[in-house]
Amino acid sequence: MNGPSHRLVQVPPGVQCFVGAEARRRRRIEETVVSAFEGWDYEEIIPPLFDYADVFASPGLAARTYSFVGRDGSLLALRPDFTSLLAKIAAGRLADRPAPIRLYYSGEVLRYEPPKAGRQSELFQMGLEHLGGPRAPADAEILAVAGECLESLGITGWVLALGHVGAFHGLVRALGLPQTVADLVSERVEAKDAEGVRAALSAHGASGEVAEALVGLSALAGDRGALAEGARALACCPDAARAVAELREVADALEVAGLGGHVAIDLGEVRGLDYYTGLVFRVYAPGLGFEVGGGGRYDTLLARFGRPMPAVGFMLGLDRLALLLERQQALPPGEAVAADRVDGEALGAALAVARETRASGRRVRFDAGAKEAR
Repeated sequence: MNGPSHRLVQVPPGVQCFVGAEARRRRRIEETVVSAFEGWDYEEIIPPLFDYADVFASPGLAARTYSFVGRDGSLLALRPDFTSLLAKIAAGRLADRPAPIRLYYSGEVLRYEPPKAGRQSELFQMGLEHLGGPRAPADAEILAVAGECLESLGITGWVLALGHVGAFHGLVRALGLPQTVADLVSERVEAKDAEGVRAALSAHGASGEVAEALVGLSALAGDRGALAEGARALACCPDAARAVAELREVADALEVAGLGGHVAIDLGEVRGLDYYTGLVFRVYAPGLGFEVGGGGRYDTLLARFGRPMPAVGFMLGLDRLALLLERQQALPPGEAVAADRVDGEALGAALAVARETRASGRRVRFDAGAKEAR
């Protein structure tokens, strides 16, 4: 079916529709995650679906934002991200609330994604933001919450892959790389392409101990032993060494708390969004070849909205969690509770019975008049 008729009966590429058992499974996943957020004393926030486009004007988001002109001439945008919105709200509506502020959200974001099999433009995210708390305790807390979400869902073999963008940024600053070169090097580090990093640095004329440390950054990954290796390799750069020490403090806390078996280290982790300043992490599990969530520290974002404050957060993607649980054969049940059938020729009497049944908490299928409908 093509043309206008096609558009009337099918949803456009990049969006989804869920009915019945699929919808119930997704709702139960959401409820499990939200219960963990509530258990750590985070407060729910329901932000607007769209806002002024300037809110999402960072380089990492602007090109992926669906924008439109409002009737008053304002340039508006559908939210491509929750973090920027929550930062604005914390600086505005919640300006009088003392820190730390703990907020969680659950809902859709909409981002432009280049046409590609399996890529979605409408994404359902569940996440939280810890605003204004001390660095190490807040970092450790949100990682513990992420771990509880995964455990509560019954996911097995999950891993929190931890990094710290301060290692990369510290080396880049020490070398004095211009932004264009830094962006190219970042792409190569993210791709674990050490020779590509070396080529980019050589083309810029960068060499020496710090340049070699940057070339080797993507190889500093594995178990917690990678932190000791990183401390040695990055000792030539004080800012990078400080980043490793901060990450080690958090990893040590997770070890003591019983989460050490779920922690991996990746000092070459360089997130795509430009506002991360410290800890970054991604969540992986067997059965899926890509992360199901992630997050990090963004200590400079709130200053943009007039309330300088350190902050850290993460999100889990509902679509990816559902796919992972399906592959691990751990999906929550999608069956509905059996309904009591209520019928009868006397409409009022049947309706009274249905209301009594609902008042007792039972599910009802109201079939009065079903014979007439047939």
